[in-house]
Amino acid sequence: MKKNIKFIVIFCVIVVLLAGGLIALKLTAPEEAEEEKTEAEVTTQLLYDKNPRDIEKLTIENEKGVYDIDRKGEGDDARWFIADIANLPLSEQTLSSIIENAASLTAQQTVVESAEDLSIYGLDKPSAKVTAAFSDSAGTVKTILVGNKTPKGTTRYVMVDGDPKVYTAYNTAMEYFLNGKYEIINRTVYTAKAAQSADDTTNYTRVNKMTISRADIDYDIVIEYDTRLDDPNAMVANSSSYVITEPVFRELNPEKCSAVTEGIFGLTASDLGVLNPNEEDMENYGINSPAAEITFEIGGGDVVNIKIGKEFIDEDGKKAGRFVYVDGISIIYIFTEDSLPWLDVMPLDIVTTMFTGNYVYALSSVDITGAADLHLTIKGNSADDFEVFLNGEKTDDSAFKDLYQFILRAPSDELYFEETTAEPTVSVDIKTQDGGRDLIEFIPGEGRKSIIRLNGQSVYTCATSYVDRLVKNIELYMNGEEIITSW
Repeated sequence: MKKNIKFIVIFCVIVVLLAGGLIALKLTAPEEAEEEKTEAEVTTQLLYDKNPRDIEKLTIENEKGVYDIDRKGEGDDARWFIADIANLPLSEQTLSSIIENAASLTAQQTVVESAEDLSIYGLDKPSAKVTAAFSDSAGTVKTILVGNKTPKGTTRYVMVDGDPKVYTAYNTAMEYFLNGKYEIINRTVYTAKAAQSADDTTNYTRVNKMTISRADIDYDIVIEYDTRLDDPNAMVANSSSYVITEPVFRELNPEKCSAVTEGIFGLTASDLGVLNPNEEDMENYGINSPAAEITFEIGGGDVVNIKIGKEFIDEDGKKAGRFVYVDGISIIYIFTEDSLPWLDVMPLDIVTTMFTGNYVYALSSVDITGAADLHLTIKGNSADDFEVFLNGEKTDDSAFKDLYQFILRAPSDELYFEETTAEPTVSVDIKTQDGGRDLIEFIPGEGRKSIIRLNGQSVYTCATSYVDRLVKNIELYMNGEEIITSW
């Protein structure tokens, strides 16, 4: 019996000790207790709400330094700037978000009425201190202290100067105050303009002309908008809006060329290299002798010139991008090479495999000479009335389409610019109903290569095995046999 009484006494002592420990833990962890409020107890509270345009001066202090955002103008004309980087482009979206979040503050939850130990919330040494001076009649000044993230991760502890309460506010709003001034600099180097009015039909998202000059090739690559597409009566089968005009003329493959033709719009740097670079910086980072220089002539009249300099090597000794300078912006940026398709693009990477954009229903005649002499005339401009005549006699139009497709898909293996006086093995003279013409000639070259001359200019080489197959396919077509597409 005494044993049982002794056991009960010991058990009670243990229970008391455990209860005391739990009470002690609860008292020493106020932030955990406050976070365990039920959803019913969590209510938002508007701490203050001022007009953002009344902010005359905003001072932000954080671990990255102290900087001021000052206002120029008033009312709808109000604009904000940072004096020591006033000549550099700032992100209007980021700047606007900072101003708006400083002008109004909504608490998601009241954590404690008066905290005895602010270090629990990171408010003894806040991550950011934001002081907004307003130009209202009362001369209002509001100061926000931003502390640690809460255990939830979506909010931070905050205080407003003069109020002893600790609140939480959404992290998405408070994070703007944690950035340094250089993070407000706009890293997007070009954004397409918006239409000025309902009557403004200018296409501001179109590159009218692009010139790529590079150190690794001895010619310029010139890409232009295909103006033939502006003629509603033109019979053009170009599925891209662009053509390459130098060093050869070819239509572009829309799937392969989009990064090249559209990459300037929204082009954004990964980091900032040098602000307000001097001549020595321009030399040291390869801007004065660039690996590539690209000039964009954009709808609406804007001209953007980009120079791609030396490789950027990160702190781990790895290549992490390129130094880039954009004319008119006093910054040497750092871009990833993936965002700079102009650095290594070659004409054959982006052109269409078709040698001419003349659609079969746009043809008026095709003359093939060399291996055999064929004069083909075409009538009609749709599948319903399409007819083909070989040397004056009606022939199988389906077989002609197969032969025409085989000719247009001649492989272009390499660029070739040397002139030749050799006679072509096969010549294909294509004329269209609207007066257009393309002359494709296949000329013997060296090393089982044939030269392709387009409209009098040597442009490519292809395997001679293709030309041999073309000669045989012409014979098969004349004999009414099915052509062979492989070679």
